[in-house]
Amino acid sequence: MSQAEKGPAQKARMNFRLDAEVKAKVARAAAITGQQLTDFAVSALNARAEEIIERHSSVVLNGKDYEFFLRTLADDNSHPSKKSLAAARRYKKGKRKGVRYTWS
Repeated sequence: MSQAEKGPAQKARMNFRLDAEVKAKVARAAAITGQQLTDFAVSALNARAEEIIERHSSVVLNGKDYEFFLRTLADDNSHPSKKSLAAARRYKKGKRKGVRYTWS
């Protein structure tokens, strides 16, 4: 569904100050891409936010770690460590440093 089909987007305002050197660099990058300064800043902020959220919400394992993970899941004799149990308790409470878990 496109934004036009959803209806008008709500707008929110962000005000912040930055060094003149940073602003000049951002303005130059905006000009190179053919965007207005605000449009460039919004798209750059959005792209960076999506990158961070994606990295936070997924775990990527190399082949060796993935095989270890699968072996550990299949091992009926293994028991969770004290650290794992503590992490599970914190998760169930819905707390993690800098994050608030939510359940739908």
